[in-house]
Amino acid sequence: MSFYTALTGLKGAQTDISTTSNNIANVGSNGFKKSRTEFGDIFGSTPLQTNAVGAGTSTKAISQQFSQGNITQSTNTLDMAISGQGFFAVQASGNSGQVVYTRNGSFDVSDEGYIVDSAGQFLLGYPVDTAGGVSDKTLEGATKMQLASTFGNPVATENVNMGVNLPSSSQVIAPDVEFNVDDSATYSASSSVTIFDNAGNPKSATVYYIKTQNPSAADASFKYDTKLFVDGVELKPTLTRSADNKGVPQFIDKFGQQTATPSDPAYILEGKGSPLYRADDLGAAQASTPAVLSGLGLETYLGDGRTVEVVTDPMKFKKTMEYQSLQGVASPVPGTFWGKDFLLVDVDNSGPVSIDIPPGTYNGEQLAAAVEVAMRDAFGDDKKVQLTSGEDNILTIDLKKSSGDGKSTGLSSPITIDLNAASIVSDAPENGLELDTFLAHAQRLVTNKMNAQIQGTDAGTADRTKSEELGTDGRLFKQLTGGAAITNPPANFDVINVGHTNAAANGAGPVERYIAYSNIGNSPSVKAYDAKFSSGSNLVTLGEDAETGLLTVTIDGGLDGAPAEDLTVLRFQQAAGLNSDNNKIIDAYGASEISIKSASTDGSTTTYILDIEANDAANALGDQDPITILGQPSKHI
Repeated sequence: MSFYTALTGLKGAQTDISTTSNNIANVGSNGFKKSRTEFGDIFGSTPLQTNAVGAGTSTKAISQQFSQGNITQSTNTLDMAISGQGFFAVQASGNSGQVVYTRNGSFDVSDEGYIVDSAGQFLLGYPVDTAGGVSDKTLEGATKMQLASTFGNPVATENVNMGVNLPSSSQVIAPDVEFNVDDSATYSASSSVTIFDNAGNPKSATVYYIKTQNPSAADASFKYDTKLFVDGVELKPTLTRSADNKGVPQFIDKFGQQTATPSDPAYILEGKGSPLYRADDLGAAQASTPAVLSGLGLETYLGDGRTVEVVTDPMKFKKTMEYQSLQGVASPVPGTFWGKDFLLVDVDNSGPVSIDIPPGTYNGEQLAAAVEVAMRDAFGDDKKVQLTSGEDNILTIDLKKSSGDGKSTGLSSPITIDLNAASIVSDAPENGLELDTFLAHAQRLVTNKMNAQIQGTDAGTADRTKSEELGTDGRLFKQLTGGAAITNPPANFDVINVGHTNAAANGAGPVERYIAYSNIGNSPSVKAYDAKFSSGSNLVTLGEDAETGLLTVTIDGGLDGAPAEDLTVLRFQQAAGLNSDNNKIIDAYGASEISIKSASTDGSTTTYILDIEANDAANALGDQDPITILGQPSKHI
């Protein structure tokens, strides 16, 4: 037994020597960490032995020691070492994509520009954003590090941004002093920066600052001229004439405003030969005379936090101050103004320009802001679209149909539209149209042309060849048509019955619908409904709900139009021409919609409880009869 115990000691010594030999053999391996052999006792016992006797030694572990190794210099720019704890994360090539860790920082570049180790495994790194900040610090977000193909190519310096603090105490350099880089008395200060040419060679660039003006009462600013020298050679600036995106030269006037029309002799025009820039040519901007707006005294209506209403709907013109003024109303109702031609503004005698204000309710500050926006819009450029005949006035439409094999076929002859042709929107579009008007004009021309193609009435295609090509089966683009115009507007609270044809909603024939009209306080209102009943054709009773005191409407008989149980609101309309004593229902309940709180029916009689308190005087129909009640706002008109 003791013989085998001695053998375990020899075997352990051999393992320790092998571990040490391995450490010595890898002393030159990059990132190698030495190992240490760890041993433990072997204990054994038998039933006849009362004391445990050691049976030798065994190798428990060979553990690596992660103490900091020596960091040495190399000639490979991609050789890296980790000081302290940590590992390089590398991803195996091929399909496995396994991520492993190493302290070996010897890396190279693959043919594709990736940073790899000697086994071809890709070095992983955190991605960065355009500002150079790390955008993801998780292992899952790490990406293979790749050098750009342009890495290392020299790039010439194109822009240099410099921030300098120049001495305010320096003396102004007289204009007759000749500049000399070797004489510090000819300039006020200088600063240098290193730039690079397209071969990557460094160059020394020096900027010299020459003080030309101290602050004064007329112009409270310092002024400096500059000169740039690169390696002792002066670089004179090549200035580019300022122009907009259409090539129109741009200038700055004496008020500091941008303009395209030079009116000052200091402007540099083609062929005059004056220098484009001279020191101190730009003086302090002159203040222009403030504009004065005069008109109706709006302050009367805007004081103490009050507001005014601006309208542009022609149906509401009669409620405006302008209309009442034209009519000579003795006591006009204040506070409503017409938004079209709200102001006429003349700037620098360029001619009056009409300013429109969008409809809305404004306080003083809001109205001033709206006027400012409207003036900016009215005096802006590119307000109209004008097409030149023979150049850009033809719109061509060719619709392609795929044949399923990657090929497509178009129309036998593309559809062409002359956008300078007259339409119902404009009879002279070649003179230029505002954008909204131009879009409506172009849409009308396109609709008419497409419908002519579909109907087979264009260019002699009476066999509907175009309709078949377009795949429309004779269906036209949507277009509104009307019959005879209504020359006399309806009176207050009229109801107009219309036969409405809508195949998608109604089926084959027209369905009668009901247009309610009202005009309270010169504010006309028009709305369509699907249901109507009146005390002249159905027995209508107005009453009061005993529990709630709310108005009840009881109808004996069926409704014209929608089923009784579908109604959600009711609206009272009284016939035109009745005097005020006979308009008690409108006076009490108004001409607006009233919500239905509940409804009950026994099949022939329906009672509605409306969300409004009952009025006994109005409920007595008497000489108010007949009245009309509308319900179910139409979804089809």
